[in-house]
Amino acid sequence: MANPRVHEIAAELGIESKLVLDKLKEIGEYVKGPSAAVAPPVARRVKAALEAAGVKAEPAAPKVPAKPAAAKPAAPKPPAAPVVEEPQQVAEDAPAPAPAPLTVAERQAQAEAAAAAEAAGIPRPGTPRPGNNPFASNQGMGRPGIPRPGNNPFASNQGMGRPGPPPAGIPRPGAPRPTAPRPGSPRPGAPRPAFGGRPGGAGGPRPGGAGGFRPGGAPGGAPGGGGFAGRPGGGGGRGRGPGGGTAGAFGRGGGKSKARKSKRTKRAEFELREAPSLGGVSVPRGDGNTIIRLRRGSSITDFADKIDTSPGNLVTVLFHLGQMATATESLDEATFEILGDELGYKIQIVSPEDEDKELLEGFSIDLDEADDEADLESRPPVVTVMGHVDHGKTKLLDAIRKANVVAGEAGGITQHIGAYQVWTEHEGYDRAITFIDTPGHEAFTAMRARGAQVTDVAILVVAADDGIMPQTVEALNHAQAAGVPIVVAVNKVDKEGANPAKVRQQLTEFGLVAEEYGGDTMFIDVSALNNVGIDRLLDAVLLTADAGLDLRANPDRDARGVAIEAKLDKGRGAVATVLIQAGTLRVGDAIVAGTAYGRVRAMMDENGDPVEEAWPSRPVQVQGLSRVPRAGDTFLVTEDDRTARQIAEKREAAERNAQLAKARKRISLEDFTRALEEGKVDSLNLIIKGDVSGAVEALEESLLKIEVDDSVQLRILHRGVGAITSSDVDLATIDNAIIVGFNVRPDVKARERAQREGIDVRFYSVIYAAIDDIEQSLKGMLKPEYEEVQSGVAEIREVFRSSKFGNVAGVLVRSGTITRNSKARVIRDGVVVGDNLAIESLRRFKDDVTEVRDGFECGIGLGKYNDIQIGDEIETIEMKEKPRS
Repeated sequence: MANPRVHEIAAELGIESKLVLDKLKEIGEYVKGPSAAVAPPVARRVKAALEAAGVKAEPAAPKVPAKPAAAKPAAPKPPAAPVVEEPQQVAEDAPAPAPAPLTVAERQAQAEAAAAAEAAGIPRPGTPRPGNNPFASNQGMGRPGIPRPGNNPFASNQGMGRPGPPPAGIPRPGAPRPTAPRPGSPRPGAPRPAFGGRPGGAGGPRPGGAGGFRPGGAPGGAPGGGGFAGRPGGGGGRGRGPGGGTAGAFGRGGGKSKARKSKRTKRAEFELREAPSLGGVSVPRGDGNTIIRLRRGSSITDFADKIDTSPGNLVTVLFHLGQMATATESLDEATFEILGDELGYKIQIVSPEDEDKELLEGFSIDLDEADDEADLESRPPVVTVMGHVDHGKTKLLDAIRKANVVAGEAGGITQHIGAYQVWTEHEGYDRAITFIDTPGHEAFTAMRARGAQVTDVAILVVAADDGIMPQTVEALNHAQAAGVPIVVAVNKVDKEGANPAKVRQQLTEFGLVAEEYGGDTMFIDVSALNNVGIDRLLDAVLLTADAGLDLRANPDRDARGVAIEAKLDKGRGAVATVLIQAGTLRVGDAIVAGTAYGRVRAMMDENGDPVEEAWPSRPVQVQGLSRVPRAGDTFLVTEDDRTARQIAEKREAAERNAQLAKARKRISLEDFTRALEEGKVDSLNLIIKGDVSGAVEALEESLLKIEVDDSVQLRILHRGVGAITSSDVDLATIDNAIIVGFNVRPDVKARERAQREGIDVRFYSVIYAAIDDIEQSLKGMLKPEYEEVQSGVAEIREVFRSSKFGNVAGVLVRSGTITRNSKARVIRDGVVVGDNLAIESLRRFKDDVTEVRDGFECGIGLGKYNDIQIGDEIETIEMKEKPRS
């Protein structure tokens, strides 16, 4: 069965198409216009709905005229407005009765009615159809003496004027209105009434009782009617079709079918304007509260799948909103919010935690799975040492571990997270405590926050001579946000100017009230330097943990935990320091940590001793991962290597999309000063490499916080752990980037390639220097850079030994100029044997000179440096300001 159209359903029911369209909209079916086809089930539904609303199907009008029901002649009616309206009403409300053969008296009555209508200005029935005879000089449109308006292209007067107003109730001839049917026109599917001398579609009676019919219709014609001959076989109506006429030479062009097409087009255009569209495309819209959940780095295609539309439509909509993006490009949250607000959707970007949880659920891994009470066993508390810079956190941990960690830290500050487990005697039992040392510098905010998330008890270290400092408050906020109990260690109590009471008073403003003041926070006065109060601090930690925490875990399940720190070791590969939170980790287990996966090849404790099994709250170093995980990544043991690899790959893809979606406007480096002066918008690309992932992350976060105007941008192209490699130099060459090395150096090939390509590689060992240098560069305040320039080279021809001045070199200046008090180095067989020397004396014969040019001989004294031999070269250098291109 073919799909019926809307207007066919309306004709079948004898109603207007608009009613059918409205009913389709009520039942939830969106149809463009009357000419649109609908499926048979939808047609049956709309018919049933209309019949339930009181509309019943009417039989179609016959094409041949039927006989009238009454045989007696119709009484003539006066030629007033009701003369026109009454037969129209009859034609609209009920089908026309079938006509019967007319008698002579009936014909006479119809002729009299026609004469009366003609006297009133109504065209006689049977007059020629307007514009239907291409050969007739008069198309029947005008009245006597009034030319047809604008229809004769050769006439001087187009007849647009009228001698006087038309009689009352007579409509002025003209084109039909574009959006409404002509007065008196039948509804679609209803019999068409006779009007203006036009034969009725179904052969019904004319106004005034006139009974002229077309040949082939019903017999009879008014005397003197002279109507234009119709098409054989047919009912009335204009247009190309059964009973229709052709277009006139100068008459109203087109027939009924063309008029229908015009109405359909106009209705389609109207509905298109009313449809929910933007930028010329129609898209589904929400009600303003419809929630759409998207993952980080989603594309327009992902959004289109959620709302069941074409991605191309959303690309067009986004373009009209002022954003240009492709269908597969990862977009940030702000762009999705703009698009969602326009379309009536609330966009929710799934958090990384929820996204990872959903990913693991796809592998039947539930991180929130609860353990049976019978399987839980007590575990050691995990304690985080937090506080301000240089308040003695690491020194306190040294005293606890009886080790010296501070001596190995650059600049005297902790830049890595260390995890250690110590044993102490408490109430007659040996108890283990796991300590995590977090950096105190403000650049390591994220690392301190991560330390607070994995900890059970926090030790807040406050120097008694400094009191509360900014990072102290920040560390306190992290600990309170994590909901962990806090033990305050007031350090440096033996230092001059120490005031422990002031520290207690200051901390009361932050909700930490000492026990001696009636609070519940334990304050312990300690001196990490002199090892005072350490045992009381450990007892306070265990008492706090036992009093308010239920420290239990299931050691018989697959291990789960968090990566505290990770680095790339030259001999061991990727090494991650992990903290076991539940289960037992064994050598040979398949693990996945963030985007890294592999098998546990070996485990070691903080002292470097091998470990076969690691229980809950135990920090260990794990070898065997495919890459260096990020500090803070969760790790878990999987059934096999394949599952671990698939989880890691999916995490890497999600992280890559999230990074692509980051469109953070920042700043430029190195050559940006000149670009700013010229008014150019430039971009600074950085590649960050560090020794451990925590330091890289902290440096990246600090750089992205630098605020400059929007004329420049900062982009982190790549960050990683380990030495600077040739691939890093290649990436910097392609994108014109600067390489920042934090406690790492390039290998031989990378160094040579960087020098050959002119790549700027900067090395830092203290995070302060890196942040300050890059910030000054970004703000156009970089201090002048100096580079070594060779000023002269002299060859030692003789060595003179003097008891007063030491060894003096008799040299020949080979190139350049040797200047007194300049920096020098001694080179022997191409190897530097003495560096950072100074030419303290310079003589020609017995005269002291300030400089000696090439080609001359002289004597050079290098002060206390006497390791010189014949054949050595003395190279002098000077520091010149490096020009900026």
